[in-house]
Amino acid sequence: MGFLHSFSSFQLNTDRAVNKRTPEIITSVNQPFSIDSFNFTRANQDEIMFFLTKSDGFNHNENRNAIMINVSPLERYHCLLLPSLYECLPQVLLNQEALNLGISSVLLNGSVEQRAGFNSLGGYASVNHLHFHTYYLNNPMKLETIEVEHLMGRCYILENYPAKAFVFQVKSKEELSLTVNDIHLLVNLFIEKNVAHNLFISRGLSFERSKCSTETSKRDCVRIYLWARTPTFGSKALDEFNPALCELFGHLVIKTSEAYDELTEARVAEILFSITHEPYSSLKESVKELYNK
Repeated sequence: MGFLHSFSSFQLNTDRAVNKRTPEIITSVNQPFSIDSFNFTRANQDEIMFFLTKSDGFNHNENRNAIMINVSPLERYHCLLLPSLYECLPQVLLNQEALNLGISSVLLNGSVEQRAGFNSLGGYASVNHLHFHTYYLNNPMKLETIEVEHLMGRCYILENYPAKAFVFQVKSKEELSLTVNDIHLLVNLFIEKNVAHNLFISRGLSFERSKCSTETSKRDCVRIYLWARTPTFGSKALDEFNPALCELFGHLVIKTSEAYDELTEARVAEILFSITHEPYSSLKESVKELYNK
């Protein structure tokens, strides 16, 4: 059980499979927001725990960034980070401010256990209203320390893993805006090509240290993984787990006790490979050209 043992957190969570909101019908990664569909302004406003503001305290109501309870949590303190909640933006990373907020939520947190992520439309996002997932996971994860290879500019690639990905790191607040800009360029490429995607943000070992250090407990950067993946438009849900942001990172949330008992390393690797290999391979050269300008 090498992959499941060393790469993954393996969790049975039948409640989430049953209680999660029924997904909206999605046909494009850039589908407009619909006021007629469920959105987070319709949720019980008592579920909002607080709003995030900048240190100057200036924050117009329509730009308020909310932290809301997730009613079908997958882990401890699982919340939704809602950028500019009342602007009613679609689940598309069209602006850098939202991406900056998602990465900053991990960068500014003192705990190495906090994780955050984003499911695009067609990438298992169930609500077309801009949101990140954020939660705490105390399991050491392989992708916190795994070696990655340099592609071009600030972009690296993860290839020694069933789900190949494009990877970035932020080691200081001074690097944040430049890295956000580069990630945003790649997300825009995905959107232009209607490529579904998942993003995961976690504390980790810097890329340079992962190649030469025997010290694997240090977490001296924030790693950002971005997966291009086959879309879920109209597809049948898998019986074992839905391969979304946390599953691609190796945190497997299993739907049923039967699947939990029977799932094998080979099956997990097969699922992760099958949804990411073709999109990654077809985009790799385009991504290299994107950062070679």
